[in-house]
This record gives sequence, C-alpha cells and structure tokens, in this order.
Amino acid sequence: MGSGIGLALAKELIQLHHGTIGVRSQLGKGSSFEISLPAGKPVYAQDEVLPEPSVADPDWTTGELVPEVESTSNPQAASVLLIEDNLELRTFLTRKLKPHFQVLEAADGSSGLNTAIDALPDLIVSDVMMPGTSGVNLVDTLKQDWRTSHIPIVLLTARTAQEQQLEGVQAGADLYLTKPFDPTFLLESLKTLLRNRQLVREHFRRELSIDTTVPASQKVDRKFIQELGALVEKNVNRSDLSVEELARDMGLSRVQLYRKVKALLDCGVTDFIQNIRLTKARELLATQSITIAEVAYQVGFSSPTYFSTAFKAKYNISPSDFKNLHQKN
Repeated sequence: MGSGIGLALAKELIQLHHGTIGVRSQLGKGSSFEISLPAGKPVYAQDEVLPEPSVADPDWTTGELVPEVESTSNPQAASVLLIEDNLELRTFLTRKLKPHFQVLEAADGSSGLNTAIDALPDLIVSDVMMPGTSGVNLVDTLKQDWRTSHIPIVLLTARTAQEQQLEGVQAGADLYLTKPFDPTFLLESLKTLLRNRQLVREHFRRELSIDTTVPASQKVDRKFIQELGALVEKNVNRSDLSVEELARDMGLSRVQLYRKVKALLDCGVTDFIQNIRLTKARELLATQSITIAEVAYQVGFSSPTYFSTAFKAKYNISPSDFKNLHQKN
C-alpha cells in the first residue's frame, strides 16, 4: 500500500518548477496524468535557480532539486514532533512545517514515544500504520501519561474505513486526516489546535484564581492538576516546599513538571504554588479570627511583609482591608 501522499508531493514539485499537472480518468479503465514543464531558465526568479554543483563544495548532494528549508528563526515558535516511517513523506511534511514550527522527527512509533516524553513538544503529527508501536497505540499511551496527556495529536492514515477512524478518535486523537490530504489544511489545523490550547490555558487560569480544583478538557489532565494541587495544599504551611520535591512526588523530572504546568496553565510551578497559598490565605482571612502574620505563616510565606505584597498584587486589596471587609459583612 502506498503512502497516499504521492499526488500531493508530485503537484508540489511541479508547481515549484512553474508547471501544471492534469488528470483524465475513465471508470474501469484507469487514469492518465499530463505534466507540463517550462523549458529553460527564463521563467524562474533568480532565487529559484540553484548554483552549478561544485566538487569542492562538500555540502552539495547530487540530485537534490530543492535547497534545504530553514527552520523558523523564532525561538518561541511551537514545536511539532513528526512521527512517520516513510522517509519521503516525512521529508515532505518537515519541509512544509519548518518555516512555521520547530520540527522534531521520529521514524517509528517507539522512538516517537520516547521523543515525546523527553521533549514534550507542543504538537504531535503521527502516521497510524508503523512498525512496532502503531499510531493508535501511541495516542492511547501518550493520552494516559501525565507528562504528555495535554499534547494535541493529529493522526495521518491511508485507511478510510469509518470504524478505523473511530478507533483513532476514541484513543484520544485530536484530529484524524486521511491521505492524500492538503498540506495547507494540515498546517492550518495545527495552528487551530494551538489556538484552542491557549483558550484552555486561559480557562484554567481563571478557574485557578477562584479555586484549586481546575476543570480540564481531559480526565488525565484534570486528575493531574487536582493531585498536584492537593500535594501543594498538604504542604502549604511549608515555606521550604520546592519544585524538585513536588516533581519527585508526582513521579516527574523538574523539567517535565515545569513543561506540563506551563502547557496546562501557562504559568510556572512556583506561580502555581503561590496561587494556592494565596487562595488558602483568602479563605483564612474571610473565616478565621487570626492575625495577618498568623495567616502568612500558615500558608507558607517567610514573612508577613512579603505575604501582604503578594496578596495585594493578586487581589488588588491589602490583606487587612480584605479581612475588615469580610468581618463587617
């Protein structure tokens, strides 16, 4: 079975050479394709013509038709992990994505799984039919893992049966594209998934400012935030509570914990801890007849002064004014 991308790749190459491609089909007899390419260099712009090969140039590769496309120069650009065992298709897709994303590559499901866990990319695009771990199994594993459950995943496949597509969606795939597909549609879909992820982050952050129980779009993400929040609340009176300790208790590395919280809440782990401390402080100020200093130490601040500054920065009111307001009510 082919990769299903042949026509799209052929069209892309022909258009790069200012040519055209047409097709004529007759049911039961087959199809014929006509390709028209201009002769000579006059139709090409200066930057579209490669220099003549030189034996002194060690980077020249015989037969290379298109120069290497540079990755986006934006260091803040989102990262995409492309998992595809077909080298031709992987190269084609990498070339389409590089101007917009930082692209990571994996040639099979097993290496793709390891790369996803190590690098925690912003997006994953994976083939379904691969040696070893299939795309569907890959999705199921990543969506059940706290470290990677938040990552949007797009599955690519030549299989068109509805039950096979349903299998991928049920495993947790965010988008399922059948080959051949329009590369521009894939690119725009990835951008849309990123925008949707940002909306989820904003929702999480609004909820976090009110309550430590943060709803999530997926059960695993909800459980992750709830358990991390419960762990912080359990140690909320400790001013020495560290990110390293939280990561260890959650079974993650410090970097993995940071990237996970950043992806879900668009904030650092330290900010997450501080939000919970301040939420708890607000509750104590509203319900308990204790001093501002006692509240500060009970929620893990090292000094009442620092606590007052942080509280006012978050709620636009001093702890004393907040307390007086609730006592009057």
